[in-house]
Amino acid sequence: MAQVILIKDKEKKIQNFYPNVFKDEIKYILGEVKTGDVVDVLREDMLFIGRGYVTEGTSAFVRVLTTKDEKIDKDFIYKKIKEAYDKRQNLKEETNCMRVFFSEGDGIPGLVIDKFDKYISIQFRNSGVEAFRQEIINAVKKYMKPKGIYERSDVENRIHEGVEEKTGIIYGEIPEEIIMEDNGLKYTIDIINGQKTGFFLDQRDSRKFIRPFLNDKTRFLDVFSSSGGFSMAALKEGCQKVVAIDKEPHALELCKKNYKLNEFENKFETLEGDAFMLLKTLISRGEKYDVITLDPPSLIKKKTDIKKGRDFFYELCNSSFKLLDKGGILGVITCAYHIGLQDLLEVTRMAASNNGKLLQVIGINYQPEDHPWILHIPETLYLKALWVKII
Repeated sequence: MAQVILIKDKEKKIQNFYPNVFKDEIKYILGEVKTGDVVDVLREDMLFIGRGYVTEGTSAFVRVLTTKDEKIDKDFIYKKIKEAYDKRQNLKEETNCMRVFFSEGDGIPGLVIDKFDKYISIQFRNSGVEAFRQEIINAVKKYMKPKGIYERSDVENRIHEGVEEKTGIIYGEIPEEIIMEDNGLKYTIDIINGQKTGFFLDQRDSRKFIRPFLNDKTRFLDVFSSSGGFSMAALKEGCQKVVAIDKEPHALELCKKNYKLNEFENKFETLEGDAFMLLKTLISRGEKYDVITLDPPSLIKKKTDIKKGRDFFYELCNSSFKLLDKGGILGVITCAYHIGLQDLLEVTRMAASNNGKLLQVIGINYQPEDHPWILHIPETLYLKALWVKII
């Protein structure tokens, strides 16, 4: 096994459970290595500190899997996946769908596994985790006993790391649609063509948070609706009017299917197109809403994009405040790691001030427990939701 020796003092973060060894932290390498190889990580004085796999095509040259002197083999992979799956069993009372493995949060960087009833959607997000592909698939079959496994490794960073994107059935069969049950609601899940791995499971807590604020007088605007997670929650609470905005026709078709699936009768409308333009159109019509959710896709991929991201959210908030009167609620949500809670607080305050609105923070929430946030690994906290009320 090859050995990666670190520059002095660069071992401290690994000993404190951070998994990434970056190229500029390496003093030298003993032996030949290639992507997917398991290597030992050593201090400058040759003391063992960890073991992980190599990802040559990225700045994180080694992804550490363990700080113990233990084998990285089939049994190790099986144990990790079983432990993660066992931790989620309490969620079965709320939903039949969950994230059963969350990359670094569960101890294998780059592996994402979502369970939709009897079917699995899986992502191998980096080049190194590909080396354990078959062991991972076998573990999923053993512990989750799915009827089918579908691969959604259609993520951009794979190309940057020198491996092609992959999608397709890798076990069993996958129906065109799966019915998800979540806190009294039903959703049509499209693993094959849906966004991300099929559904935004990470918004479970946010969907629950907003429901007590809704009633039969509420006018609700769901911006970047995807397949209508927030819209269905609003309809469930009897909101008199719900409007979903998204640029993807397929997402809005799923919204309509979910509306019918739940047998709602209150007014529901979808608007297809660019959210920024549609918000301006609604303003020009003199439309008003009581609750607006802003849940854009993660467009901020690196630290240098933070200013662009703040400007993006400012514009969305600025338009939204023109559609909300006193007592109105705005949910500002980001799934971009590089946009922090403080960024959301500042741009929301600035947009409110620009519109003469005084805000009270009524809630802040993050991703749910099946997307574990590990304090030692900042990247595992990516979803932040800020809820404010105009007073």
